Amino acid sequence: MCQSARDLCVTNNTQSNHCASDILARMQAFAPSARSARRNDASDRAALTRDMYALASYLMRTANVGTFEKIAELDLSFTQLKALCALEMDGEERSVKALADSLGVSLPTMSRAVDGLFERGFVDRQEDPADRRMKRVRLTDAGRTVPQALNESRLSALQELMGSLQDEEAQALAGALALILERRPEIAAHRPTGTRGRR
Repeated sequence: MCQSARDLCVTNNTQSNHCASDILARMQAFAPSARSARRNDASDRAALTRDMYALASYLMRTANVGTFEKIAELDLSFTQLKALCALEMDGEERSVKALADSLGVSLPTMSRAVDGLFERGFVDRQEDPADRRMKRVRLTDAGRTVPQALNESRLSALQELMGSLQDEEAQALAGALALILERRPEIAAHRPTGTRGRR
């Protein structure tokens, strides 16, 4: 009886030792694989970053050709273009000083830019009711067409790329973008609306 008990204890101890060895071996095997998985994930993210950069660079270069052509047609200064885009983005009137401050240019520079835009019918100017020395500026319908035209030239590059994709490529891209835009409303807010590429 005692012998059997001792044998049972030895057997149990042996099994326990085997279990402990198995657990230790598995933990040791898992640790390098977890580190390897983390390295692979970091490597995948780095590759994804490079691939995304390639896509963004291609799109910017392609879109810039049409955008620069449109800017040349409009014959506007860089400050005037920025002012029109800022007014369109805000969707409301602003003082000339506020425009100058937001775009990082001097008040005289912005005043000259607004004068030119007013002469071409792209903006309206009114005296500020609280301070008659200040002028408030808002886009006219003609002024809104400028940012819209620039947006259209950028969108045309994207439309060409989307049109060149195979169905499975377009579906895969649509699925990935849907996941991102669902979680990132600040990105989704930049979706163009309507047929003229307005935001």
